[in-house]
Amino acid sequence: MTTGTLVAGPLPKIDRAELAQIPVPEATSTHKPEPHHAIVESLVETLSFRHIGVVNEEYAVSSDGMRMFGVLDLETQMEGCRFSIGIRNSHDKSLRLGLTVGIRVFCVLEHGLQRRLYPGTGEAQQELQPNRHSGSRR
Repeated sequence: MTTGTLVAGPLPKIDRAELAQIPVPEATSTHKPEPHHAIVESLVETLSFRHIGVVNEEYAVSSDGMRMFGVLDLETQMEGCRFSIGIRNSHDKSLRLGLTVGIRVFCVLEHGLQRRLYPGTGEAQQELQPNRHSGSRR
């Protein structure tokens, strides 16, 4: 994929090698911060046990290195979309370690959106789009 998935606002996007350079605060008796890159590497390793590869990954870290956000696009896909995992972590306890899974949808401008499948219903609904013949909306 050539386009990114992560919307990081003012934070610069980094790769996994740069993520490994983020310093980890010292552990205390009540809190042991896990390095951001170690969490990502554990996730990627676990996915590989299921024969799921990562085709694109992007990360952003707060300026102090305490909070990390990332998106991993997986090789698992179907026509028009690809599965992705969002991840977050913090060293300062401001965020819990979190993962979310979803799909990344590819839209091609020239073709427009025709139908949307609503999960669980098995029904496809017609999208609102300009009627090319009459110039009006349906």
